[in-house]
Amino acid sequence: MSVLVSDAASNKVANATVSINQKKFKTDSTGKGTYFIVPGTNSLTVTSVNHYPFSLNLFTNVDTAITIVLQLRASLLGNVTVTTSRNVVRNQMGVQTISATQLRKIPVVLGEVDPLKTITLLPGIKSGGEASAGIYVRGGGPDQNLVLLDGVPVYNPNHLLGFFSIFNGEAVKSVEVIKGGIPAEYGGRLSSVIAIDTRDGNKDSVKGSGGIGLISSRIALEGPLIKGKSSFIVSARRTYIDQVARIVAAKKVGGNGYYFYDINAKADYFINSTNQLVFTLYTGRDRFSFDNSRTQPVGRSTLFQTYWGNTLAGLSWRQQLNKKLSHETALVFNNFALDSRFGAPTSTFLFTSGLQDKQVKTDWVYKRSDWLTFKVGGQYIRHQFKPGAGGVTSGIQEFKSQVSDQYARETAAYISSDVNVTPNLNIIAGLRYSYCNQVGPTRRVVYDNDGIPTGEVQQFSNGQSIAKYHYPEPRLSVLYKLPNTASIKASYTRTIQYLHLATTSGATFPSDLWVPSSELIKPSNAQQVSLGYFKNFGDNTYEASIETHYKVMNNQIEFRPGAQLLLNQNIEGEMIFGSGKAYGVELFVQKKQGKLTGWVGYTLSRAERKFAQLNQGKSFPYRYDRTHDLSIVANYPLNARWEASAVFVYGTGNALTMPTGRFTYNLGYNPGDRTPIFTNINQYSKVNDYRMEAYHRMDIAFTYTPKPNSTKRFKSSWNFSIYNLYNRANPYFLYLEVDDDKKIVQGKKVYLFPTVPSVTWNFKF
Repeated sequence: MSVLVSDAASNKVANATVSINQKKFKTDSTGKGTYFIVPGTNSLTVTSVNHYPFSLNLFTNVDTAITIVLQLRASLLGNVTVTTSRNVVRNQMGVQTISATQLRKIPVVLGEVDPLKTITLLPGIKSGGEASAGIYVRGGGPDQNLVLLDGVPVYNPNHLLGFFSIFNGEAVKSVEVIKGGIPAEYGGRLSSVIAIDTRDGNKDSVKGSGGIGLISSRIALEGPLIKGKSSFIVSARRTYIDQVARIVAAKKVGGNGYYFYDINAKADYFINSTNQLVFTLYTGRDRFSFDNSRTQPVGRSTLFQTYWGNTLAGLSWRQQLNKKLSHETALVFNNFALDSRFGAPTSTFLFTSGLQDKQVKTDWVYKRSDWLTFKVGGQYIRHQFKPGAGGVTSGIQEFKSQVSDQYARETAAYISSDVNVTPNLNIIAGLRYSYCNQVGPTRRVVYDNDGIPTGEVQQFSNGQSIAKYHYPEPRLSVLYKLPNTASIKASYTRTIQYLHLATTSGATFPSDLWVPSSELIKPSNAQQVSLGYFKNFGDNTYEASIETHYKVMNNQIEFRPGAQLLLNQNIEGEMIFGSGKAYGVELFVQKKQGKLTGWVGYTLSRAERKFAQLNQGKSFPYRYDRTHDLSIVANYPLNARWEASAVFVYGTGNALTMPTGRFTYNLGYNPGDRTPIFTNINQYSKVNDYRMEAYHRMDIAFTYTPKPNSTKRFKSSWNFSIYNLYNRANPYFLYLEVDDDKKIVQGKKVYLFPTVPSVTWNFKF
């Protein structure tokens, strides 16, 4: 018998507990499960967190497929909890899930719901700070996270240079983070998997929802294409700061402005009870422009425009071949593109970069018996890299500088087995084997044995092999259940990454450059071991865990000081290669039931890097090494109409390199009055030996629902939030200022966000 579990909005309910004659099973990530039953009358009960249980007596003497629709518990919709599914019995370390309902309750800057900012409240996951686009998981870099939108990889998941992510809260169903014990079906990144799932449309009737905030508005429309069999959902979001500014200050704003938009669409179709098609589409763009022609004299004006964004598409076929065998096969396309241009009256500079993937992948699940399940699958990806192209136009003469596109083919295959060795011991063992081949057509700079460019350029034809790499990636997870709802888990993973993000903190505009592994750039690799203790208590009201991890990383990339990344055919020559390690302890306690819900997460960790060319070859703290990291999230319903939530975060300040001294250098003499010209040159000793101030802040939010018990179709609520309640001046960056009169050098800090109030009106119909 096969069972499909969904909710009233046609969203699949993953990890629901299906009890048949008191024997329990779990549904998979698509809400499906296949079970063996004896002919006759069987007692079936389905339960899931935040849903009312469903029970029935089912008589059958043939193979049967049924759909169970669970009703949400309305009294639990406002809870801010992290749903760590099967905290004790699931053989998966370092995994946590946050639902869309929970995302909307957590206070955020300017009231914009943001899944990526929210997951940084979990232990082991750090942000680079306010307005930072990076997420740093257990000592890894921002390019070491596999970010997936409905299974489609996302290379730049940020709007507004990192202030917000591209994920529209109106479209998001849930976000899951895997930071340890990564299953064999995932690969290509070293540190984590961040999987964002979007909602399915309603199959019974047309519905809508949306919100109007201070900087943006969003709306979603969903409904059936074929009632009961097929549905769609389309959501859109756009900021309107540019439009408001042009109305209230047209003369000052002129042609300057910034906005972003994004559109999510999803459609699904049940061909029959065993076959389903799902289509996902995302497109979004950021646009920034600066034009000072109105304020500058003729001939001295400057124009700067930049556009960047993603286009993603995926088509999946899900099939249940029989009681034991199922598969999901998908075609995937994604494209990240950046286009910037700088203009002056006599010249224009152009810069473009991007990365385009075409991918096919398949995953098969074979449930051999109640104690043994196999997974097997594979993928093929064709990468096209656009490292940059520029041109300068001066009068009628034109000069172009072209940097060659690059290509790579990446393939992988995996197999894993899930074995219940005993009722208390479960082992998941897997092996992933990956392969990457950099191919032509492209031009490659030739280097000597010391890594120095020889000045020669080698041309490769279409499909010609340049560099090949292939590695095994073993995975192992062990679960041992203890008495009294507790367990011990351990895992080992080896991960390989063939793509690298070339960027520097000194970039003044979006400049993401992805490059493949080559003869000089070796693939990065990491090995991680984790051990944890998991415990539920208070009749599952509380969940607690303590995890420790140790990770070593090789072939890590840094760039030489002053590296030229844009329009550089010799970009490999700007790189240096080293190693890293990260280790720490993560504590997590959450309260899932009752009026007061929320969690406390704390991380004690260390992240280091080591490069022969830096810090005299000695280890130094990674820039985003954070010894202490604490987050507290709480939610409490004040009454039927008002609900309050609060967030407090604290973290050790980022590490950075500051000068330890300064000397003056005579550049020569002024030709007019022969006065000497001097410049100051900073002296440095160790790398990242200075710490910025600790980062901490508190945010609060209140949600007001005017008519919580209304039976009308149109419903609305107001969300009021205050970001940085006590106006903490958290440093964004530091700089040095010289006071010539006092003859002293002073350090100054710049911070971004003071206390920021916001209000959002949400509605649905």
